[in-house]
Amino acid sequence: MRNAKIVCTLGPASDSRSTIESLAEAGMSVARMNASHGSPEHRRELIDRIRTVDTATDRPVATMLDLPGPEVRTAPLDEPVELAEGSTVAFVPGDEATPERVGLSHGIGAVEAGDVVLLDDGRIETTVESVDGDVVRARVENGGRLGGRKGVNVPGVDLGLPVITEQDERELDVAAETEVDFVAASFVRDGEDVYRVGAELEERGVDIPVVAKIERDVAVDNLEGIVDAAYGVMVARGDLGVECPLEDVPMIQKRIIRRCHEAGVPVITATEMLDSMVHERRPTRAEASDVANAVLDGTDAVMLSGETAVGDHPVRVVETMDRIVRDVEESPEYAENLERRVPAADQSRTDALARSARFLARDIDATAVVAASESGYTALKAAKFRPPIPVVAST
Repeated sequence: MRNAKIVCTLGPASDSRSTIESLAEAGMSVARMNASHGSPEHRRELIDRIRTVDTATDRPVATMLDLPGPEVRTAPLDEPVELAEGSTVAFVPGDEATPERVGLSHGIGAVEAGDVVLLDDGRIETTVESVDGDVVRARVENGGRLGGRKGVNVPGVDLGLPVITEQDERELDVAAETEVDFVAASFVRDGEDVYRVGAELEERGVDIPVVAKIERDVAVDNLEGIVDAAYGVMVARGDLGVECPLEDVPMIQKRIIRRCHEAGVPVITATEMLDSMVHERRPTRAEASDVANAVLDGTDAVMLSGETAVGDHPVRVVETMDRIVRDVEESPEYAENLERRVPAADQSRTDALARSARFLARDIDATAVVAASESGYTALKAAKFRPPIPVVAST
């Protein structure tokens, strides 16, 4: 039995029923739908397809709808445009882009001269020279080919965007109608943002767990409140590595995983885990080590994005990740870490009993921890202390 779960992003390379079934057989635990791409209608169809596979196979697959959130993206393009180093480009709200004028999904007029605007996960870097309303002129410091619908980051600047956008509202309707298993909230700043997403779901008459994505430095600063508010947390290293200094990301990842452990909150490690396998048949050694170290740190899940959404061989990627995770979990180092990192119990009786049951099960060589629970709360508490055997909820 594999402890760490595998979250797979579905896309053009993996949204057929046959591929979804193959992904499940290869080890997919959660199917993620990125609402930044595609239509709500397609997502409804995809959720039905996943549920069909879930019913037809003996491998349960949960569904996660990932909200776009208050993100800024470049205009959709048929062909990339070239932003030359040393040139000047104007950023404006709009749906078109040229080398001189790039349309954005939202205006970024809150920036000031000297601020840095990063495009496409930081691959293209510009510095703001002037601001005139919603027209922002910037010098291209590091150029490149800019494609459509690429992310735009302005580190350290609050652009004043609402945490729940109009597009999010439509996607929350889809989440409520289809009753997905999880909703991922993007670009949250604090615990209040997480509560707002939960309140929107409650207004729609559903109780769906919210996974908070840590993507900004302000979210790292407010980690305590976010962990308290969220059902789960995702270390979204893509935007995090753009918003924060790149060298800080590894230790931020470790701190988030450790804090989630202490609180008994599931944590997902995401972004570029096996990125080279979008096209290659084997991962790099660094990628294999990245997955292994996340598992050794105690992540509850590892996530695949482009590797399964648009990659050349999505099933092979999942098989590879499954092998890496299983190999780590069979190691003495993993077992040692599991024993060493058991969190302390809080002041509740349930917590204390669950922690005691964890060690008692180990000492008597039990095969499972059985928790009698109507709501699932007791089972979650038992799982918080990560016993090396399954936790069974009896309802």
